[in-house]
Amino acid sequence: MIGSYVTDPRVQAFASIFHFGVLGEEKRLEDVLVEARRLRKSGLNIEAFDCEACMVEAVRDTLGGYAKIHVPIGYPAGNALVKQKLVQLEQLLKLEIDDSCYCLDYSNLIDGNWDAVTAETRKVMDICEGRLPIAMVIQATLLDDRQIVAACEAILAGGANRVKMNTGYGWGTSAEDVDLVHRHFNSRIDIHPSGNVRNLAQVEHFLSRGIGIVHSASVFEIIEAYAQRLGLITDEKGAVS
Repeated sequence: MIGSYVTDPRVQAFASIFHFGVLGEEKRLEDVLVEARRLRKSGLNIEAFDCEACMVEAVRDTLGGYAKIHVPIGYPAGNALVKQKLVQLEQLLKLEIDDSCYCLDYSNLIDGNWDAVTAETRKVMDICEGRLPIAMVIQATLLDDRQIVAACEAILAGGANRVKMNTGYGWGTSAEDVDLVHRHFNSRIDIHPSGNVRNLAQVEHFLSRGIGIVHSASVFEIIEAYAQRLGLITDEKGAVS
């Protein structure tokens, strides 16, 4: 339940780290718009709403500029041809979206084809650098520690520094994976946790590692837990002190 605690500047600052939305081509437009309306009605200063490219115009009309729009490329498997994904990227630029993530070819990540990862990253950055903030998705759940570090190195070599750890869709970002990247790269990699981020403890751990963007479908529940921690909620019905 969203209460009047949303007016508290601490709550709004906390809310501003989140991406929230509904992804997946099987999702119905009306389901996506329900969540967009829910976000706008909440009054929360969430960073961005995530949706598929085919729904951008309807979501934009519904949000009315309330939040940025984030659209993924090659989601969720990353196994489309690079040429096809770059066409998607050009289309998103024409749509003037605010933010994106790009699913790298997971076979290259798993097989250790790091030159191919770097080359794909460079092609993306050649198109969108300075035009569109974009994170590279590495699907860290499929990789071991050595592969995660090597993937981040390859992405840096390709000219990018934003890494989205997973797509979601059942693939979760662990604290251990985030700690690994933070330990090896510190501020050189802008880490974006995504997938199975469900509670306040997880988010607070990520924040302790300097993370500024978190993707979660449980945004409202996490923010309510944060407000409760601050003493802004006094009973189980969400009343505000």
